[in-house]
Amino acid sequence: MIALAYGMRRGEVLGLRWSALDREAGTLRVTHGVKRIKNRDKGIGRRTRLVVSELKTAKSRRTFVLTPEILGRLRTHRSRRSEAKIATGPLWQDHGLIFTSEVGTPMDPDNFSHAFSKLCQRAGLGHRHPHELRHSGASLMLAQGTPLHVVSEVLGHASITITKDVYGHPLEGDKRAAATSMSRALFGS
Repeated sequence: MIALAYGMRRGEVLGLRWSALDREAGTLRVTHGVKRIKNRDKGIGRRTRLVVSELKTAKSRRTFVLTPEILGRLRTHRSRRSEAKIATGPLWQDHGLIFTSEVGTPMDPDNFSHAFSKLCQRAGLGHRHPHELRHSGASLMLAQGTPLHVVSEVLGHASITITKDVYGHPLEGDKRAAATSMSRALFGS
């Protein structure tokens, strides 16, 4: 839900931290992401490893104003995570993340994508990727009349041009409305 509402990238959602949630202000800071990188240490048997790292650019690090519904769902989610932590006992590894594996570790982005796709297929939506939530969120914001520069900031784009080039198709209706508006102003029709 949070990926759709704010057009978040998969790694950003998985990197959300409880410490970045301000329940009083109703905001959530996006500062970190989870990604899989090549393991440079030859002594370790695995070729890749998960890392939680700070987002690369200042534009990527941003703060969302949360809806009351999302705040409520985060509150419920936190309760469930607390119960899971108690049930897991000493196996729990607390990384301070909002979305984790069953034992509190960072969730693998690829596993998240596979689980998301399976969930979509069971719902009869066909094969879907979490990135489609980003596209849908951006398109919905624009269709609801959210200004392009605001959508660009919410998405964490480096420039408004990127937002317009990738998500500008819903703006075609705005062009028609502008033409109609000018027609009334200039020709009284």
